[in-house]
Amino acid sequence: MDEKFTSEEKNAVASVLYNLADADYENHESERECLEVCMKELEFDATGFVPIPRNEMQKRAYGTLKRMTKEKKRTFSLMMTRLSRSDAHFGPSERAFVKEILVMCDVPFVHR
Repeated sequence: MDEKFTSEEKNAVASVLYNLADADYENHESERECLEVCMKELEFDATGFVPIPRNEMQKRAYGTLKRMTKEKKRTFSLMMTRLSRSDAHFGPSERAFVKEILVMCDVPFVHR
């Protein structure tokens, strides 16, 4: 990726990914590992990080996500896809959350 995420974008993306990992109320080892890889790609230090609660995402993160460049949105979308598939079960609550992000933030669906 050529473009670097801003600190505001990193916080929004990390919050979505953390919420997505817990969307099905299960957190498998494979999801934790994938989340860690995504944080490294994002160059985000998650030490002491407190994700934006899901019920506040629209108010506190969606605007930031919507304003990101197309390249950043594609990278973010791929991270969501990889995280969703990491435990080999893309359940209904995960699908609903990803779909909400894609629609509300004008993010393209990237599956590979």
